[in-house]
Amino acid sequence: MQLDHLLRSVLPVILLIAFGFWLQRRQFLPEAAVGGLTKLVSDYLIPCTIFTTFMGLDLRPEHFGLAACVFLIQLLLLGSGFLTARLFGFRRRFAPLYPCAFAFGFMAIPLFSTVFGLEHMGTLTSMGVGHELFIGLVFMPLARLYLKGEGATPRQIGKNLLSPLFLMIFLALVLQLSGLRDQVAATDLGGGIIDTIGQLGGISSTLILLTVGYRIRLDNPAKLRESVRLVVWRYLLIFVISYAVKALLMDPMAGGDPFFDAAFFTLISQHGSVILNAYIAQYGSREDSEIASNAFAVNAVAGIALFVVYVLALPWLS
Repeated sequence: MQLDHLLRSVLPVILLIAFGFWLQRRQFLPEAAVGGLTKLVSDYLIPCTIFTTFMGLDLRPEHFGLAACVFLIQLLLLGSGFLTARLFGFRRRFAPLYPCAFAFGFMAIPLFSTVFGLEHMGTLTSMGVGHELFIGLVFMPLARLYLKGEGATPRQIGKNLLSPLFLMIFLALVLQLSGLRDQVAATDLGGGIIDTIGQLGGISSTLILLTVGYRIRLDNPAKLRESVRLVVWRYLLIFVISYAVKALLMDPMAGGDPFFDAAFFTLISQHGSVILNAYIAQYGSREDSEIASNAFAVNAVAGIALFVVYVLALPWLS
């Protein structure tokens, strides 16, 4: 296991957040510029990221069982988030959305492949299919409607169906399910367009992490405590619900794959949605964005620490 190479996988995330925080301390950007970057990311660059993700999904029949279970886990986390947010004293509008997404492509893949190798990615890939379908088809549309305070009226649904997000999802699914993905990508025009969309999507991750760092506030203990409570609540819901579904449904499907448990823990232990932070910054208050950014940074560090502890404990767990 390549534990010694783990730092290379996690350092870019930490350094980009730290760089954003340093820019904020230097007051490098006016608030209007940060808001403009956030709007650019959420309205146009994130749809490019989702298009690239959907184009890269490996939709094999043998993946569907575990994918469906992860989709179910996230639906349960979404529902339990709405049911328990007020019970735990969270009044932030974004709080119910906070538990129900994982950093599949952002952290789970690089962490797992670094330690366990690309050759053992099968079950993680299967679970990732369900995760990405949930993010694109349920989480992102719902998050935008909910955080904007808009009802699911026919007009709003129609407006969202014509948004860049849904158009990109629809186009990617058509290319995937029709079998035209490889043919289109092989042409000069199609390949150039797909590569351009991929590069635009790649920018979004960097900009989101920078803006997360820019919104972090460490000078307010009350905000920091609220952020830590969000992370603790998120992990409580995730581990209870996820491992219940795993024991009941997923373990029999895994077929004795010795790397399944590690892939499952890697997926659910990492920080939540990067995209959610961009939406909170655009549609929520500045205080909401600061608390969400604090929580993201705390969760990123906690997720890395949990993964390292898990890997070190594997000789005793097996």
